[in-house]
Amino acid sequence: MDNSNSFLQQVRRNHLALLSLLVALSALFYNTWRNESTEANRNVRAAEFEMLKSLAELQQVIDYAHFRMDKQRGDPTRALTLILQINDLGTLTPPAVKTASENLLAAWRKNGDKVMDSLDAASAMSEEVLNTRRTVLESLRSLR
Repeated sequence: MDNSNSFLQQVRRNHLALLSLLVALSALFYNTWRNESTEANRNVRAAEFEMLKSLAELQQVIDYAHFRMDKQRGDPTRALTLILQINDLGTLTPPAVKTASENLLAAWRKNGDKVMDSLDAASAMSEEVLNTRRTVLESLRSLR
């Protein structure tokens, strides 16, 4: 009994110090959590901005390949490089964006060799680029 009474007396005497410790620990945990989520959002934001740049460049390559028949600016190797970069950046993003980047790669595998000659293939690729852009923009808007 004496020990429990002594413990309660110590708590009563030091309740302000204990409360201060609890507040300090709570603030530390919140600050750590907030820093982690801010860093994660920063990484996603940077990856998605790079994806938007690459998507715009990819659309140009598709347009040059199909509409202008320019083999230099519409180089399929350049398009594949951009798509692979977009797909790699997609691994750093939320699942919806990652899926969109994978769909873009799948569309290229299906249509890439026909973009120069087929309006349907060029249109399919342009539509997939547009879908990926929309998904990336939605993801950017949802970041806090």
